[in-house]
Amino acid sequence: MRCFFCLLLICFSHLLNGQVNFDATFENGRLDTAFADSGTYVLAPITNLHFRVFNAQNQTPTFKIYDSLGYQLRPYHHMVYRYAADSIWHFFDTAYKATSFDYYHFKNHNGFSQDTIYVAYWHPYTYTDLQKYVSKISGHAFLQQLGVKGHSYQGRHLYGYQITDTNYAACYKQNVVITARQHPTEHINGYFIEGFTNYLLYGQDSTARFLRRNYHFFIYPMLNPDGVFNGSGQNALGQGLNREWEDSLISGGTPEIDTIRHVIWDETNQKVNWSIDLHANAGSNIPYYWWGYTASSPVAQWQQVAALDFAQAVSSADTSSPNGTTSFQNHIQGNGVNNSLTAANWFRRSFGAIAFTFEPTSEPMGPTGDNAYSIHQFKAAGASIARGFANVFDTVQALGGFVVADSLNLTVEISGGHPPYAYNWSGPTNGTGDTLFNPSTGSYSVIVTDALGCQWQGSINYTNPSFTISEVSKSRLGVYPNPTRGALNFSYSGPPQRANLNLYSLHGQLIWQTKIHLTDHLTIQLPNGLKGYYILAIQSESTFLSLPLLVQPN
Repeated sequence: MRCFFCLLLICFSHLLNGQVNFDATFENGRLDTAFADSGTYVLAPITNLHFRVFNAQNQTPTFKIYDSLGYQLRPYHHMVYRYAADSIWHFFDTAYKATSFDYYHFKNHNGFSQDTIYVAYWHPYTYTDLQKYVSKISGHAFLQQLGVKGHSYQGRHLYGYQITDTNYAACYKQNVVITARQHPTEHINGYFIEGFTNYLLYGQDSTARFLRRNYHFFIYPMLNPDGVFNGSGQNALGQGLNREWEDSLISGGTPEIDTIRHVIWDETNQKVNWSIDLHANAGSNIPYYWWGYTASSPVAQWQQVAALDFAQAVSSADTSSPNGTTSFQNHIQGNGVNNSLTAANWFRRSFGAIAFTFEPTSEPMGPTGDNAYSIHQFKAAGASIARGFANVFDTVQALGGFVVADSLNLTVEISGGHPPYAYNWSGPTNGTGDTLFNPSTGSYSVIVTDALGCQWQGSINYTNPSFTISEVSKSRLGVYPNPTRGALNFSYSGPPQRANLNLYSLHGQLIWQTKIHLTDHLTIQLPNGLKGYYILAIQSESTFLSLPLLVQPN
């Protein structure tokens, strides 16, 4: 293709004034055809158009592209260009198109100030751009597992990384998988990914902290690096990746997808709550466009509602517009209603995830607004995708509990988590219920596991109240009444002596203590507010007595 194009360059220099020449032999370059027609350069293809122009200084060439589909090039679309000497992209100041199925013309009224310019349909985001960005964020405290997850057919890296705050337990975090750049021509989602990532890594507001605390984000930013590098719409084997997601992990003959499915399966531990396959829509500004999420869809109604709630939350969070309100019409496509082998289908079927394609448009303002959006605004809109998750989080109270002892049993009281719960007691007596009946004296621990596999562990030191330590002491010392309503009487036969009186809970916690003088008759008053079973221990130089005591309310 490029050899044929080189032949075309021979005639360009004399067909039009100014001798403007073309080239696309660089990373991400793409120019299939270019010819002169009535003083205008006619170009193809459309959305992945990216070429270089020589001899442009002081020239004002007019370019045109035929829109064979009738919607890919709207009259309000803005083509971009940059000079070879810098990386800043500019917009052509003139664009017009008469009807839908017509030629789209674009040019600058003023001549270019430099000899060499690069021209593209929208701001290119290249494989090299991603490599530079990955290097930039490497080492951040909230970044985990950054690295090469596999390789494309031509050997380029498939990158992936995770973002979360590891200071918070992972058990109840929701897992979100973000995939992007399956379609190489949809350049701007590269900037959305950077904005999304930057907000999660560097954001210091309460929303960013909430997201890092409650979510675990798995991000795979460029699934088709060969297509991106080569300026193609497919991978190096001519495959469109978003129709190559087999419903199992069996190899489907698409290297990039075969690799990344296994990586996602392993890295998420088969738990995916949300999945967004990030694309970009070049030719529509219809808000909340659903493809397949209908009343007859196999996608559960609650998932459809959750997806729409998310899109609306993103719209509310988006402040990329100069006037501080959303201007991007964020498209949701279901991609989960038929047998098409899309990413959304695979995530929905494999994990039960809320899964869809998210398609921010490059023309957010539509025909009535200024659609000349900067890279900075694309990144700002990308951050809003992250912020949208703050409004759809299904709060789960962390699993917790405590162990209590009564006269004959140990019981664990559980709150939070997801029932049903499984119990595992270990100690002198074992058990698998929430209550351990008639345990022996000793140390116990219990592990409670909820339906999500999250665990809580509690422990207790338990003294069975049915035993008395010293039968000899008991014969010399009596305590009554038992049960009591607060007053205790002691009967004692022996020489007077001082003793310590300690009152313990059934799991060994000291509740109250005092000193007494043992005589043939003694009465004491227990503290107010006691209720239930306790262990009463009396110890003197020659006497030790331990017995269960039931205190009843007055």
